[in-house]
Amino acid sequence: MSADPHPPGFTSVADLQAQAGRIAREMGDNAHQVWLAGIGALARAQSEGSKLFEQLAEEGRQVEDGDPTATVGAAARLEGMRQSLDSAFNRAQARAGEAWESMGRVFEQRVQQTLRQLDVPTRDDLDALGARIDALTRELQRNSVRGAAANTETGDTDTASSAGS
Repeated sequence: MSADPHPPGFTSVADLQAQAGRIAREMGDNAHQVWLAGIGALARAQSEGSKLFEQLAEEGRQVEDGDPTATVGAAARLEGMRQSLDSAFNRAQARAGEAWESMGRVFEQRVQQTLRQLDVPTRDDLDALGARIDALTRELQRNSVRGAAANTETGDTDTASSAGS
């Protein structure tokens, strides 16, 4: 049995590169899925709108070829169909927006999960680390002031001047 040259828990550069490649592929696949969902939602909205438009055009032809007194009823029907078209378009648009947002959330969650698996620090981790560094810096400053004061009291000016340099 050969001894492992790396300590336990060590990940080689090749392993990290392979993992980064897998993550990049996953992120690319997820982004592509989000793109396809958006295009699909737009196509559905256009398709439903086109069907309703064709129905309106057909009814318009019937009114044009028919009785002039039917114009009033046709106008009311036309207005109703216009409202139906607007409603169908708005519903399709809302569904497309919801699908897009949902895919965006899934993509964001997968990215966050991948970053956690790689132990990449989050903004909160970095902020907490910065706060800890600030606190330690303040503590060091307080200790150096105390040390300088103690050295002056004992008359050890040489140690106080060398501690500050």
